Amino acid sequence: MPRWWRHALLAMLYLLPSSALAAAAGSAFPIIPHTGGEIFGLSQSTQRHAGITGDWGGLRNRLEDQGITVAALYTGESERNYDPGLVKPKLETIYHDNLDLMLTVDTEKAGLWPGGTLFIYGLRNHGGQPSQNVIGDLQVASNIEAPQQFIVEEAWYEQKLMHGKLSLLAGLRDVNNEFYISDYGTLFINSSFGIGPEITTNVPTSTFPRAGWGARIRIKPSRHWYVQLASFGGNPQRRTLAAHDGQMLIAEAGLILPKGRYKLGAWTHTATHVYAGHSYAGDYGGYALIDQQLAAIGATKIGAFVQYGWVPPGRNLVTRYLGLGLHILALLPWRTKDIFGLGLAEATTHTGTENTIELTYRMPLTPWLVVQPSFQWIANPGAVTGNHMVRVGILHFELSF
Repeated sequence: MPRWWRHALLAMLYLLPSSALAAAAGSAFPIIPHTGGEIFGLSQSTQRHAGITGDWGGLRNRLEDQGITVAALYTGESERNYDPGLVKPKLETIYHDNLDLMLTVDTEKAGLWPGGTLFIYGLRNHGGQPSQNVIGDLQVASNIEAPQQFIVEEAWYEQKLMHGKLSLLAGLRDVNNEFYISDYGTLFINSSFGIGPEITTNVPTSTFPRAGWGARIRIKPSRHWYVQLASFGGNPQRRTLAAHDGQMLIAEAGLILPKGRYKLGAWTHTATHVYAGHSYAGDYGGYALIDQQLAAIGATKIGAFVQYGWVPPGRNLVTRYLGLGLHILALLPWRTKDIFGLGLAEATTHTGTENTIELTYRMPLTPWLVVQPSFQWIANPGAVTGNHMVRVGILHFELSF
């Protein structure tokens, strides 16, 4: 059943007419910044959104004028499996949440020097883990599922030089805020639409829920293309740079055209890699991403994306990943900021292929509240052929302070 969804979504890439660039449709909420924002052609709004706590009697705006931005975002989810899980053969409703606390300092606005950004991000995770403890799916239905913790998730400094053509960054950093980013794919709740499981399942990766130390260089000669390279500590759980942990090296090149964004990446992890009783001198893989604008009909903007990730199958659990989907801004013309999404995430292992179809609809209701229901059909959960389908419903909301 899921294969005909894949073919249908791929066909839409060719059958729908190309048109003007679909507007970037992120919420007005404070988000963890991916410093590649400008290279993907995203238009970040300069309008100030104080959140539910207001502008603090004008203090918030005065701080921002001086280069200091303080933000907090609470994300909550109620997640229910409508079929018995593989780990626990019961129907359960589990609540979990995520609190992001962020401080950003613009050195130029602060009266120091031009081109610098300091970012510190505290992360609190609380509640259950439905995929791990009940559902048993490989790709993880919710991208905020994590063990309970309160940590400094990111702390980095970025310096731009040569009028932004050269960017250097170092510190605690999530690789998925720099690499393997599909602008349309970020709408979805399922974890695989963020970064492919052919990386995160196979090797230690500096990403949510625990980023590690890293450094990145980006060269952006023009607004149409860029190249970037980064090195991350080989074991972000320990947050050390011990030689036996190795390093994760990753490189990406991107082409940004008026009607699409196209990216190619490759990575290697240098630590000794053990799989199925055999040891290998490291691991490696590659990926490709396409974000394609398809049509603009009045306020309605239609886009599609494809993600593909590959690793050598003989040394890895997840051997291949394919993600694709549709992203429709203003499906209802009078709801100009709502986003509809339909996606397929497919992770292949030696025992089968887990196929997850996700249907979601993101609704900003106020400048400080977003509600996003998601429904997922997970076939062959755990990537084991023959496992029964598990349907999962998620009510996701975000509250900006």
